[in-house]
Amino acid sequence: MFSDMIVDLMFVEKDLVAHAQTYKGWAFVIFSGILFYFLIYREFSEKNKTQLELVKQKDLSDAVLDTVGVFVAVLDSEGVIVFTNETFEEILSLKSEDIIGKNCSEVFASPDLANWIENTASKTLDREIENFYEADLETSSTTLHIRWALSNLTSWRGEHDYFVLTGVDITQLVESERSATHRLANIRALHEIDMAVSYHLELEKMLDVFLERLISRLGVDGADVFLIDEERSVLRFAHGKGIVTGEMDFRELPMEGTIPSSVASSGKPYSGPLDTSSNPECPRLKNLIDMKVKDYHAVPLETRGKILGVLETFDMMQIHRDSEWNDFLQMLAAQASLAIDVALMIDNLKDSNRKIAEAYDQTLEVLVGTLEMRDMNTKKHSRRVADLTVWLAEKMGASEEEIENMYRGALLHDIGKISIPDSVLLKEGPLSEDEWKVMKTHPTTAYEVLSQVEYLRPSLDIPYCHHERWDGSGYPRGLKGEEIPLAARIFAVVDVYDALTSDRPYRKAWSKEKTVEYLLENSGKLFDPAVIEKFLEILRVSSPS
Repeated sequence: MFSDMIVDLMFVEKDLVAHAQTYKGWAFVIFSGILFYFLIYREFSEKNKTQLELVKQKDLSDAVLDTVGVFVAVLDSEGVIVFTNETFEEILSLKSEDIIGKNCSEVFASPDLANWIENTASKTLDREIENFYEADLETSSTTLHIRWALSNLTSWRGEHDYFVLTGVDITQLVESERSATHRLANIRALHEIDMAVSYHLELEKMLDVFLERLISRLGVDGADVFLIDEERSVLRFAHGKGIVTGEMDFRELPMEGTIPSSVASSGKPYSGPLDTSSNPECPRLKNLIDMKVKDYHAVPLETRGKILGVLETFDMMQIHRDSEWNDFLQMLAAQASLAIDVALMIDNLKDSNRKIAEAYDQTLEVLVGTLEMRDMNTKKHSRRVADLTVWLAEKMGASEEEIENMYRGALLHDIGKISIPDSVLLKEGPLSEDEWKVMKTHPTTAYEVLSQVEYLRPSLDIPYCHHERWDGSGYPRGLKGEEIPLAARIFAVVDVYDALTSDRPYRKAWSKEKTVEYLLENSGKLFDPAVIEKFLEILRVSSPS
């Protein structure tokens, strides 16, 4: 209307007004078309740009999902899979069309995983929480350990109609943790075995503890140890546990012709199944095969550059043993080698000490025999009272070391008489007061002589104190009661018993009954009542040998 009013004002003639209106209409149409064109073009351009951006975002999201190594699937509230990424499809070795539209229980081979997804989805339907589940997943080529997570997927309208299932391959992490745990357990086992064998210095007891722990830790059915006997040039069976415990036919093996002998001679371990093809003439090999031993390992026991023997393990099943297992077996063998070496050295030392002690005792017996040749009245008396002392001390529960010291002390009880003149020592009649003073010096002389020998110092109680009396009337120090060493109290009883029941030039031997009566009369006076009681008690049951 406004344009019409302008045209009417500008043109008076009607013909001109009509033409002007026509041009005006065309101008309006052209202007409106141009305007609409630009408006529509801009709208389509923005929409196209938005679509391209969305496509880029989708491509980026898909690329991220497929490259981060995460398995992703979207499920609806019924557990039906509506989306998966390529990694998810690859791990299951399935195509998208084989997965989309199917329930999770149809896709996953593990029913436990499918049940967990369904149960978790039903519990988390109205809550924004995340749940986790770890399980092994069997693939076409290997077994993976996957950590799954299930969480709600909230729509733009705030609805919880879908769930996102994500999985991460944590196989390497789990294996690393398992390996670290296993190695820590091995270290602890080594420490436990070391502590256990350190308490047992005897070879057989130490090997018993060691093999028991080895079988438990390595998971084998049996194990044994053979040691090299250099004097006889054989491998000697030392100890065995498990399935080889009853294998008694092969206590010795030759140094040639068997697997243990080749391991001992070469110093190289052997692992593998047993078959007679390697040595058809070996009876022990046939015996192990008859025992159904399928898996066998033998490692040398070596320390300080010397091979001591062979450690064997046995299994009733063929089992693949990895390098870590074999390394641990080698460590156990090294630990056993050290313990065996120490035990053998201790055994050798004990044997040497025993031989030295026997040599000392033989020397002492010769010395005592020489002294008794001087005084024929007491011939063999020292040996008899030494045996009596040992017999009574054993019955009274003395230790092995105490008994050894008592034996030597009893054997040498009259060693101090070496300083007594023959005129006093061999006098047949009663001694004068001065002669008794000389005679009473022999315990002190014994102490002075024997105390100079360190080996004999623990045996001094009897030579020095065997003339002390329970009531304090003895010599040389007048000790009373329990002031007198127990060894001397025991010897005092057996010394008098032997003296009274033996013939002397000045009297005949007393009967056993008369001697017992004398001991009872002087119990609590000359002798320890407890020793008398024990002596007579065991004397009624058995006689001293």
